[in-house]
Amino acid sequence: MAILLLVFGLSSYYALSYSLYDNIDNFLLTRMEDFKGVLEKAVNVEDIENIKALPNEMIFIYSDNGSLLRFYGYLIKIPDIQGKVQKANSGETFFFNLTTDFNWNTRFYVSTAKLKENSNVVIIIGRFTNEIENVLARLKMILISTGVLVMILAGIGGFFYADSSLRPVEKIIDTAKNIEENNLNERIKVKSQDELGRLASTLNQMISRLEKAFDQQKQFTADVSHDLRTPLSVIQAESSLSLKKDRSVEEYKKSLESILEETSYMSEIIDKLLFLARSDNKTQFYNFTKTNLKSLLEEVIKKVSPLYHNKGLTLQVEKLEDLNIRADKDKLKEAIINILDNSLKYTDKGKVTISCIKIGNFAKISIKDTGRGIPQEDLHSIFDRFYRVDKARTSSEKSTGLGLAIVKEIVNAHDGRIEVKSEVGKGTVFSLFLPVEK
Repeated sequence: MAILLLVFGLSSYYALSYSLYDNIDNFLLTRMEDFKGVLEKAVNVEDIENIKALPNEMIFIYSDNGSLLRFYGYLIKIPDIQGKVQKANSGETFFFNLTTDFNWNTRFYVSTAKLKENSNVVIIIGRFTNEIENVLARLKMILISTGVLVMILAGIGGFFYADSSLRPVEKIIDTAKNIEENNLNERIKVKSQDELGRLASTLNQMISRLEKAFDQQKQFTADVSHDLRTPLSVIQAESSLSLKKDRSVEEYKKSLESILEETSYMSEIIDKLLFLARSDNKTQFYNFTKTNLKSLLEEVIKKVSPLYHNKGLTLQVEKLEDLNIRADKDKLKEAIINILDNSLKYTDKGKVTISCIKIGNFAKISIKDTGRGIPQEDLHSIFDRFYRVDKARTSSEKSTGLGLAIVKEIVNAHDGRIEVKSEVGKGTVFSLFLPVEK
């Protein structure tokens, strides 16, 4: 800004200076032409009339040999007058500046003129330039004063602007310093719509994601601890009771079976957690091969049918189209069995229907039951880890709460998606969409 002001001031000063001195030169040229017209009418110097100096003007008439014939206005001493007269007699016209003995600056113009009798005289016309210098001095003072004032105001304004601009940054820094693991609910309070406002909004969104991740981690840790603690308590209780006194063989066998059951349950939880951990780290291995869905579903149905029969339910197979996909057979079977296992657990009467048809570029596997159904408020959470809709009943049914989370991971790994529709008291439909091999 200072450079711009300096350039503007210098440009204005020199433009005005050039214009004023150019005007005075033009004025001297005009006056010279007027005098020449007057002198051409005079027979000799004595006949010269109608010449009158204006205020601040000086007119000198010299003979060829440099003798001063007449002067009008102020009489001042012009140095080297003989040289100037000779230069003019050689046909040259020129300007020159002069500072008088009383320190006034003047501007002169020199030229020759002819009298009526055809004799030459040298005319020197001059004007004092103090008015121009006074104007330029005042302009210089105005420009310097204005520049200093503008710089001071700019400095004050810049200080307040910088202070107001940096205040939100300080607020962001202070809030960021105060945010720790235990107070992730704090947010940066910057409401402006500029870049800082958008930065604060982005940081708030990031803190929200961190808070959600920490909450999920805490919940996950609590759920794992709870689910492992229950079977460990059972194992500890069975062992203590067995060792308190002598038992019959049947009683020992019953205790060992109970311990084996709880151990298997714990092993199942650990295996599923390991699967999810590998999926999170993208290290879970999948052996994708060309897979016929109809054959795969028939294998699964054959495996789980006895379980449905034992519970008095019907596993009904509807249309199974002959479709091929790229899949890891074992993991896809695991996903389908997990859904069928859920349907078996939560269907008390009626039937479970399974079908496979092609829709667009996807194979749609539908598993529909006539079970208890899932409340609408729980539908968006059923794929969360350790989420159980009916915690009391699922606890008694040895549900890990990890099955549907694993199903979703497997379907995602196959570039597919899973949808669920449910109505309490009427049943649930799980739909798996998997890309068909072209």
